[in-house]
Amino acid sequence: MRIINDIYKVTCRFCLFVFFVLVSCAIENDIPYPIVNAGITDIRVEGQRPAEGSSDDAALIDASAKTILLYVNDSADISRLKLTRLVVNPRNAQVLVDSTLCANPNKFPFAGFASLDSIPMSSNTRVDFTKPVNFTIKTYQDYVWQVKVKQIIDRKVEAKGMIDYSIDELDNRVIIYVGKGENLKNISITSLALGGAYGEVTPNPTTVKDFTSPQKFLVQYPWSEPNKGTIWTVYVRLTDEEGGSQPSAGDLSVNTWSKYAFVEGKATEANCSFEYVKQGETSWNMVSAKANGSKVSAKIEGLQPATAYQCRLVDASGSVLGESTFTTETATPLYNGNFDLWHQDGKTWYAGEAGHSFWDTSNPGTTTGLGAVVNINPTQGNSTVVHTPGGKSAELKSQFKVKFAAASLYTGSFGSLVGMNGAKIKFGRSFASRPFALHGFFQYAPVAVTHIGDNQPAGTLSKGDMDVCSIYIALAKKQYTVDNTDTDTFIDFKGDNNIIAYGEVPVKECVSTNGAWKEFTINLEYKTQEKPGDMHLIIVASASKYGDYFTGGDGSVLYVDDFELIYD
Repeated sequence: MRIINDIYKVTCRFCLFVFFVLVSCAIENDIPYPIVNAGITDIRVEGQRPAEGSSDDAALIDASAKTILLYVNDSADISRLKLTRLVVNPRNAQVLVDSTLCANPNKFPFAGFASLDSIPMSSNTRVDFTKPVNFTIKTYQDYVWQVKVKQIIDRKVEAKGMIDYSIDELDNRVIIYVGKGENLKNISITSLALGGAYGEVTPNPTTVKDFTSPQKFLVQYPWSEPNKGTIWTVYVRLTDEEGGSQPSAGDLSVNTWSKYAFVEGKATEANCSFEYVKQGETSWNMVSAKANGSKVSAKIEGLQPATAYQCRLVDASGSVLGESTFTTETATPLYNGNFDLWHQDGKTWYAGEAGHSFWDTSNPGTTTGLGAVVNINPTQGNSTVVHTPGGKSAELKSQFKVKFAAASLYTGSFGSLVGMNGAKIKFGRSFASRPFALHGFFQYAPVAVTHIGDNQPAGTLSKGDMDVCSIYIALAKKQYTVDNTDTDTFIDFKGDNNIIAYGEVPVKECVSTNGAWKEFTINLEYKTQEKPGDMHLIIVASASKYGDYFTGGDGSVLYVDDFELIYD
């Protein structure tokens, strides 16, 4: 009996022990982890350089936004860019990078380092920075930092008698403007550093003399594979001292466009004609000349873009009274005019491929900086409401979130916010061609105006009126920076002499399309036939025409698709 009692006591004690163990395991550890902030305090990469206009090559670190911006020169391959310094705080924080962007993820250090000498020689710190890269700094919490690298290629062009030049990096094209006294068959180029200070151009530009037609050059960067690179086209045009283009050599004055040319000469006889032929061919074409006193002129149509021609003025007997050579302009297509290409950078959606800036929107103003509290993308791609099946359109939706945000899409770049009251926007992209018109399609579903901003022009819209959209195009001699809190910075498209051409969809047509696509063609009205030395293309579409004044309807939606430039 005593043995049984002892067994009973032992069993009870064991059960109590198990009970207390189980209870203790069930108690939650509600003591929180300490908050240990972490971040990047310094970073350097190979080829690091200052931003343009600055002398300080240090990284631009925004600790509050957890973003870093670096600039590198043209010697660096940003697809395999080597980090030479990465300092984090606290020093024992762990560093994580997307393994798909590392040249060798197994060799990338998982901690900060003051220099390459402080990590094993076998380490590999090369990262693909063609897109922004996220670095996660881990303590008890994760802190995500975004590092963006911008490459500056110092392209340099010099030629004897050069007055000006323009570089179109989008289409890899250079136009050199020389004085009217220069001979297009004997142009002396002294520098054509299209690959920057570290690149190579072949053939040697100093050995190429004849620019009566465009010349092509292979541009290789330090990281280019052997015998591979980018083909650039170089044009040389005669110009007057004020920059007016005179792209002809000879006795006749020729104003060339992409698919036609205006030609003028002098003759004492009224019965004259012009003849023209593509260089290298022998069959001449004739066009009648119009006489005006001692001057005769004609418009030659049906020409091919970026093509060299010979032209001559002949009398009734066939005698040649004057001749010239000229090269037509390139008919540059509109980049991403079908709006099929979109990419996201952080919270912001952009029209186009990453690293290829041409279009911009109002999105940065509502997704970055102070605008991040709004956190909307008024303009983005739409694959449902499209004009061409299988592609995308651009959807522009005006919305009120904290402040009225009129959706817009334009060629140019978003500058910066002006507090919470507005933004600065740069309108225009460098462009070397002169189109005749802009053609495209839009679909518009407006709502009544819900918000009226300050400085609203009289006789426009009032609260309760139906909203209207806007689509227009212009060619300008310069890029414009508009501060929509300062009406003095707004562009006067009709009165500003820097605007050489303008056109818009009439406001009476910028109304509801009742769910259907509406086709439009905007003919550009040119103020001058002379081509300036520098041009910028401005195209703007807005779901609320008076959005610059913060006026419009919350919910007005504009879809645009299949924009193209017409050259004849």
